[in-house]
Amino acid sequence: MSARLTRWLLWLAAALTLPLPYYMIEAGRIPLVQLLLFSLLTVPLAFTDPGLTTRVVAALFAAQAVFYAAALSLAARAVARRLPAARRGMLVGVIAAALLLLAASHVYVAPLSHGSRPTNWRGLWP
Repeated sequence: MSARLTRWLLWLAAALTLPLPYYMIEAGRIPLVQLLLFSLLTVPLAFTDPGLTTRVVAALFAAQAVFYAAALSLAARAVARRLPAARRGMLVGVIAAALLLLAASHVYVAPLSHGSRPTNWRGLWP
């Protein structure tokens, strides 16, 4: 497996499952994919709704999404460089499996979509 493919697979696994802290009206822990979804929903509203609140919310969601996407990319690049070429496939599978097990536990706190109780990955999506 190439280092580039390894990097992308690690980034994708982390973006789909890794609980990342976010700060908005309430704080929580959600994966990057949900933060990107919130950004995609609120940024167009910043252009159609002239209110300051909508623009601030959209800017905060977008800034956090860009920051975490870049941070996960740098982390995936660093891990991919350190993995031995002969074992990359196996180690990516182990890391992805560990992230899937994490996603199956109640580690996400998503007050905007689920409420204040911790939930698993499936509970994030109403």
